[in-house]
Amino acid sequence: MARRGSGAKGSSSKLSLQVILLLVSFLLIFVGKVDLYTVRATKTTISEVVAPIYDIIAAPVRAFDTMASGMRTLASFRAENVRLRAENERLKRWQRRAEILESENRQLKTALGAVSTTDLSPVTARAISAPGGSFAHSLLLDIDTTDGVARGNAVVNANGLVGYVIEVGRKYARLLLITDVNSKIPVLLSSSSWPGLALGQNSKVLRLDFLPLEAIPKIGELVLTSGHGGILPPGIPLGRVISIEDGTVLIEPSVALEQVSFVSVLTREENALVDFNYDDLESFFAPLPAEAEGRLLEGVNAAELLK
Repeated sequence: MARRGSGAKGSSSKLSLQVILLLVSFLLIFVGKVDLYTVRATKTTISEVVAPIYDIIAAPVRAFDTMASGMRTLASFRAENVRLRAENERLKRWQRRAEILESENRQLKTALGAVSTTDLSPVTARAISAPGGSFAHSLLLDIDTTDGVARGNAVVNANGLVGYVIEVGRKYARLLLITDVNSKIPVLLSSSSWPGLALGQNSKVLRLDFLPLEAIPKIGELVLTSGHGGILPPGIPLGRVISIEDGTVLIEPSVALEQVSFVSVLTREENALVDFNYDDLESFFAPLPAEAEGRLLEGVNAAELLK
């Protein structure tokens, strides 16, 4: 009897222990779930508090990053702009060259090889004075006149004709700009080869005059020196037609005259002007103003070059 009672008691103890362990397990699971919900709620609360602070702190960082990105983009745009400007200038030079060659080719076809060559040597000079005011458009050139510089020499730069020499001293030469009122230059329209005379107006543009009645200039057409009269060599770009109104044709110079610093003076081999008869010009154009007692406004009368 004693053994049977002890066995029943042992079984009851085991059962009670198992029930206790089961209850503890459920309790632990419940506590774990409760802790998980608590952690989630705490994290959510912290996030709600920290998020605005983080947004305030991150705003300057985002702004700086945006600014840095914009600066990189701007630098890239500037570099691209510089490249495109250089390419545009190069293409413009090629366009001028092509138009010059087209005009020359057209003229040579009509002459069947009767080409008149002129031996010219460029002499580099530096401009030492401003282009002048409203009544005189001229420049002083710092140049060694032993290089053969003489009156009537054409003065050019990479873009075209700047003017021609009207006075020569021991250490300087004076250049009459193409925009001066006394400047009258025989020219040709590159596309049609119509001759005319480019007249300075003491302004930023020239007037194209003495065209044949049947001539029809075009906007944007390149204007070249014709070489008529023998003073200026032919084929030098002078400018482009920018306006045609009521029979008045205006030319914009190829050269930015207000920015001229270094130029090339085209000197002749014999250090003298070619033999030129002023009366011959009348067969091509209306004559230049005859030499008078005084000068034409300010500057030098172009007729003085043709003595």
